[in-house]
Amino acid sequence: MTCHLIIRVVIAAISVIIPASLAFAIQPEPMGDIEQSFLLKAVEEQQAEVAFGQLAIQKASHDQVKQYGARMIQDHEKASQEARQLAAKEGIRLPSQLSMEHQQIQQQLSQLSGKEFDKAYMSFMVQDHMKDVGEFQRGAQTLNDPPVREWAQSTLPILMAHLESAKAIAARIGAVTARD
Repeated sequence: MTCHLIIRVVIAAISVIIPASLAFAIQPEPMGDIEQSFLLKAVEEQQAEVAFGQLAIQKASHDQVKQYGARMIQDHEKASQEARQLAAKEGIRLPSQLSMEHQQIQQQLSQLSGKEFDKAYMSFMVQDHMKDVGEFQRGAQTLNDPPVREWAQSTLPILMAHLESAKAIAARIGAVTARD
């Protein structure tokens, strides 16, 4: 009898310990500093693209520039929402306004209109998307948090398409880009 009682106690203890240790083992690790930094910067960039796209709709003279601005609003609002959801799962506080750098760019663009705006905006879009593509390429390869890495990977083709469109429109309207 004592042997059966000991076996029952051991089985009961194992049935409590194993599920508890498995639950601990499958708990996701907290998001690292690199992922947090990537999301913070990405959300701020998305906000800037939306704000600049709104200016393009208001101030551009070329229809393709206005259409590009509308696409920036649509695509970057969606990307911002996705990044915010990832950050919310980790309790990361995200910026609610543009960085000082982007506020200055917004101010400069808001003082332009027509063809001047078109050229300045598209030149900036080429430069900004070149930088963003590089950051997302690095993120897609190096981020450790699977959901953040997957988001970077899925967002990268959209940013690359934005860059190609920006280059084509910039060339059409005679905007100076980094390659000029």
